[in-house]
Amino acid sequence: RWQERYGAWPDPKMLEQEHESYSKRMAERTEMVMATSGSQQRWDEWMFLAQARIMPTFTRRQWDVVPAPKEIHDRLLKRFHDMLPMVTRETMRSELSGVHGPIPADFFPQEELNYEVLHALKPLFEEWAGVDLEPTSVYGVRVYRNGSTLKDHLDVLETHVISGILHVASDLDAPFPLQIEDSTGALASNDLNPGEIMFYESAKCFHQRSIPMQGRYYASVFLHYRPVGWNMTRDTVRTAIPPFWADGLHERGGSSRSAEALDSEEVPVQVEFRNNWHKKVNLFWSQPNDHVLERVAEISPREAGSINTFVGHRFVAQDDSGAELNQWRIRLEHGASGRGGAGGE
Repeated sequence: RWQERYGAWPDPKMLEQEHESYSKRMAERTEMVMATSGSQQRWDEWMFLAQARIMPTFTRRQWDVVPAPKEIHDRLLKRFHDMLPMVTRETMRSELSGVHGPIPADFFPQEELNYEVLHALKPLFEEWAGVDLEPTSVYGVRVYRNGSTLKDHLDVLETHVISGILHVASDLDAPFPLQIEDSTGALASNDLNPGEIMFYESAKCFHQRSIPMQGRYYASVFLHYRPVGWNMTRDTVRTAIPPFWADGLHERGGSSRSAEALDSEEVPVQVEFRNNWHKKVNLFWSQPNDHVLERVAEISPREAGSINTFVGHRFVAQDDSGAELNQWRIRLEHGASGRGGAGGE
């Protein structure tokens, strides 16, 4: 299947569309990934590499910074100061959020206001991206604390295609920039002021905060959209990974299994998840003995979804705040284990 679709890595069609310096940067990333010795780590990094290269580009630079509408920022800022004394620890685990540091990030929910903002700002995002968009999710308010960093990553390609960071408020001793690789492979550093929005193609461009935060707090809301009719999935990425991704792993004490072998050594099953809650649920997946979670589905209230998976794999259900609602580990004899069984909420 890979040979029929691509035949070479990188695909010559990719090289025709990419800036020469971007192709060079991706080659450097590939070399670093191939030097890793753990099969799971290398596979995860290859998923990022393939995603970055097969994702289409919507804008010339792939990011921009603009002022947020004043009335929207004023509402968010007032809410922030009202809630700051009552913030709680962010429940989303660091392996999912990517946030690390001596002091965990804080969080406070404002679902109704967040979705008002998400829909109100859609025309601005559409004008920037040049395509019709549908809102998919919004998260916040996250409050970074002193010493926080954010690991280098891409966002979920099913839902986080066109994204924005609306910076609400901060109390800093030094800049706390978001670093992003653009269409030329260059690393841009953006230090947002309160009341600014950074547009970015977050499923295409690697981004991070590698400089530890210095200060008391840094609070933002994260807004996500996708083009109307968008149909790219994680399966699209997986089929783009070349067979040589595992070369040399057996020599380093890892596994040299191909992507197909990873599946064939496990028992395939189909599992149905039914959401009996009154709000949508985000479903995450991980392989056995792996704590890295990948978002695989969004299930609306009173609806169900079927997923093809394998015995031993784990699923976690979370709400929009990142709070865990339920988790299961798939077993052949019962279909699933955990709190609530295979149907879960």
